[in-house]
Amino acid sequence: MNDYWNYLLGGLDIVGLVALRAVGQKKAVGWLWAMLTQAVWIVYSIATFQWGFLAVAVIKLAVYSWNWVSWVRSDKAEAQKPEIPLWDQAEELVRNNCPNASIVDRAKYTEVIFRLLTTADVLHGQEKAKPIT
Repeated sequence: MNDYWNYLLGGLDIVGLVALRAVGQKKAVGWLWAMLTQAVWIVYSIATFQWGFLAVAVIKLAVYSWNWVSWVRSDKAEAQKPEIPLWDQAEELVRNNCPNASIVDRAKYTEVIFRLLTTADVLHGQEKAKPIT
């Protein structure tokens, strides 16, 4: 039976590396894979009466679960954030960077910034931006 555990736990290390890679790519699913690996360690520690492994696996499972819940909550909060219109972004940029400008100048600056943001937004969606001639 020990040979099976050796192969299983060796494969588990590979799954753990894949999980770490997914977490590094900011994918919450990586935490789910990490939790799966700890579940197997829990089964192993109970089957072999190695209570030290059980304690560590339970703690790691709790940490991975906490991180997964935190990531899912932050993703939901980010998705629910209202998108700020480009005109409001332009006004805020002008207000923060030109506090002493006259109202007329602020309106002109806002118009220029708005056009730049609109152009950048359009170019960002294209694969390659063509040079302006």
